[in-house]
Amino acid sequence: MFEESASLLLSNPECVVPRQVLEELERIASGPGPIHRRRAARLAIEALRRESCRVVDTSAESADEAILALALSDQEAIVATADNELRRRLREKGLPNIYYRRSRHGLMLEGD
Repeated sequence: MFEESASLLLSNPECVVPRQVLEELERIASGPGPIHRRRAARLAIEALRRESCRVVDTSAESADEAILALALSDQEAIVATADNELRRRLREKGLPNIYYRRSRHGLMLEGD
């Protein structure tokens, strides 16, 4: 995903992750949920570490609020997410996002 997003953006963006997101992924990975969800969370954690993503602290209470706060604080930020509700909130605020589109088997950029 990181290589494809760099190709889509025609640049090599810095990966920044709110601590709340990492903590949520860790809870999911070690929690009682479905195995495919736990596995996806573990893969996401591994990818964040492999790509040396910078983990940042925010005062937000939830992962989504932390993502929104960071995106609003940086006019060059582009959020990568598979969360449809978060994408809706990003659109409402005019914030760009990258998401995976199954029908096209690839990443799509939404917004400016």
